[in-house]
Amino acid sequence: MGTQKPGEWANSLIARFEEQLPYKTGAQNLHSRINEEQCKACLVQISRHRFSLVIAGLTKILQRVNELYQPTISSCLNRTQTDLEKGYHDSLVIVLDTLEICLSSQPKDTTKYDEAMNVKILLREVCQFIDMRNESNVSNTLLRQLASKVLFALSLNFFNAVFNRISARLQELASSSEENPDYTDIELIQHINVDILRLIRLLTESIQKFKLLRKSAHIVLVTSLEKAIWNWMDTYPQEFAEVQCRPNDELSKCCDTLFDTLQDCFSDNKKSRVAMWPLQIMLLVLNPKVLEEIVNADSGAPCSPRHTKKKHFIDSVKRGLSPQNNSKQMIEAAVVTCVKLCKASTYLNIADSGNVTFVLVKSVINDLKSLLFNPSKSYIRGNLISGYSELDLMTDCFVSLFRIMPHNNDALKVCLNLNTHISYHYVIVNSLLRIIKQPRLPWWPQIELLYPRAAELRAMFTDTLNKATQGYIVHTPLRMISLSLKSKEVQSKFNKSEEMPAYRNLLLCFVKLIHADPMLMLSNPGRSGVEIQSSTTELINGLVSLVHHTGMGEISQEAMDALLALHRPDRVHMWNPEAPLNTFWDISSQVLYNISQKLIQRQIGNYREVLRWLRDVLTCRNEFLAKHKDYANVGSQIPICKQAHIKLEVVFFMCLWSIDTDVVLVAMSCFALLCQEADIRCGSDEISTQCLLPNYAVFQEIAHTSTVLTTGLIAFFKQPVRIWEEAAIIKIYTVPPLCRSA
Repeated sequence: MGTQKPGEWANSLIARFEEQLPYKTGAQNLHSRINEEQCKACLVQISRHRFSLVIAGLTKILQRVNELYQPTISSCLNRTQTDLEKGYHDSLVIVLDTLEICLSSQPKDTTKYDEAMNVKILLREVCQFIDMRNESNVSNTLLRQLASKVLFALSLNFFNAVFNRISARLQELASSSEENPDYTDIELIQHINVDILRLIRLLTESIQKFKLLRKSAHIVLVTSLEKAIWNWMDTYPQEFAEVQCRPNDELSKCCDTLFDTLQDCFSDNKKSRVAMWPLQIMLLVLNPKVLEEIVNADSGAPCSPRHTKKKHFIDSVKRGLSPQNNSKQMIEAAVVTCVKLCKASTYLNIADSGNVTFVLVKSVINDLKSLLFNPSKSYIRGNLISGYSELDLMTDCFVSLFRIMPHNNDALKVCLNLNTHISYHYVIVNSLLRIIKQPRLPWWPQIELLYPRAAELRAMFTDTLNKATQGYIVHTPLRMISLSLKSKEVQSKFNKSEEMPAYRNLLLCFVKLIHADPMLMLSNPGRSGVEIQSSTTELINGLVSLVHHTGMGEISQEAMDALLALHRPDRVHMWNPEAPLNTFWDISSQVLYNISQKLIQRQIGNYREVLRWLRDVLTCRNEFLAKHKDYANVGSQIPICKQAHIKLEVVFFMCLWSIDTDVVLVAMSCFALLCQEADIRCGSDEISTQCLLPNYAVFQEIAHTSTVLTTGLIAFFKQPVRIWEEAAIIKIYTVPPLCRSA
């Protein structure tokens, strides 16, 4: 059918895809997730040949689900979703994700008519998610992020369709007298893929319409254009670098004109004028010839009268950072503007220190650091420009400082000091996460440069862990954090201590950091083996405590991910390089023993996730042992190793009685991993597998029986009883089943 009637086959697959969505089937299990992923992969493949058909089908599904979900997405309460709401939400996530993947593929058979119709309908649907304003609602935030990705992918191949929608809305707003107009279509600018030619088109269109718009529209447009510039620099950094070496005349003209337009439109309104500063500094950075003339004027070089306003602008920004300046509004604007300047300079090769942007950065960097990273004089509070929270601001500044001056430790020392305010601790952790995760430019310094700070980071982690898990509540206001509920998601984490204590959120970020790069915590230059093992034990025990700590939610899952990352073979060696095998058996066995004990005592709620995690840990352990198979038993004679094995076996046998087939399958695969470990270990010495694992044959048969589970449950469940009786295991494992109910 796929070759004879491809259209019908594709429609059939789209219908099947919808039938497998959670809003139709309910909560997904392992098999339904696999089926859904397979169906999604097929749709992506088909979209490369029947693009319009697939996009039209997915758009209709999106419409149907969104109509059903619509009553709940506007809810202001960040409450737990009902099962029905979760089904709709998860379905929207799957459809949006599939759309983004399909749109990222170059279409093969799209006609102009197909493009106009399908993209127009899809844009209308996606814009509804972009317009979700309740950022405190995690579900809405996720949908908005996915919709942004869809728009980005859509604009790559269908830029004209998106641009025409933006242009039409600008035209409507220019002639509209609405009191509260909808700016969603203007905000599309923030989410689209623009190269230098598209950026010039956006700037040109904005210049033509700018003076016809209302002041409220000006703010939205300015914010959106600045975001578009950053998107361009992130997506096409080589074009930005090219502009710095060989300025683009058309881009320079646009930047010059728009700068003057902004200056003229807000010359009489100081509050609105400073709100334009972040975009204006970016326009100057994109016009390096003009910026060079302005900066050199400070050294006595001539400056054209045409650029007098720009020279006054730079002088105003510098005055805003001055200690003598008492205008809170001007300080805020100057700080934001200079942080943007520093961030932009990181997109230039650090070797080109003579670049005019670097020269300007050097003239403001010390004043900027004294304002943002001075613990004795906390930074001012307030609603920053365009909702740019102070935590975001300080994080951007820290990352930029690291990339511009990687060996300057002023800000680092402040943030690592346990006695400074919690906001500094958040900044260092969030900054390190960004340094690790953000796609690197070749000249950006590596995170390895900060490995020597591991001891200080471990101390901060322990301090944060103690305060978060002991019910520590912040009673004093977070002086350096704006308490505006309109600020970004990160800032909102610090707003309501009774709902989300600041230290608990810092702890979550810390655990994510360990997961992202465990070496930041494992580096121990110049320390003895005993000290290294002690620090590793403390770190891993802290993470284990979070796995079974009640009420930790997302932190527990992240802690499992971090522990799994620490169990990777190359990381295990760093637990104690002087005695890697001995340390491995000691620490890893403690981990398995503690988690197994909590599972047996039913002190862990998410047992399914923990069981899968145990399987992954056992897999990593076997990979490590396989790399050291010639001496795999070194250090394994300690009591905790045997105790951990016994606890694990109890857990896995208990899980065999579950009515959840996923749990049973995972438990059976874990028995296979125990056998694999015995095989690896018996190869290093003349030891039989029966000696290392007395029930080896039983476990092998259970693992082999896993193939029966998918074909006949009745036949399978007859097997364990017979096996256990033969091995006389029932006398040992008399613990009640872990999972009697699903």
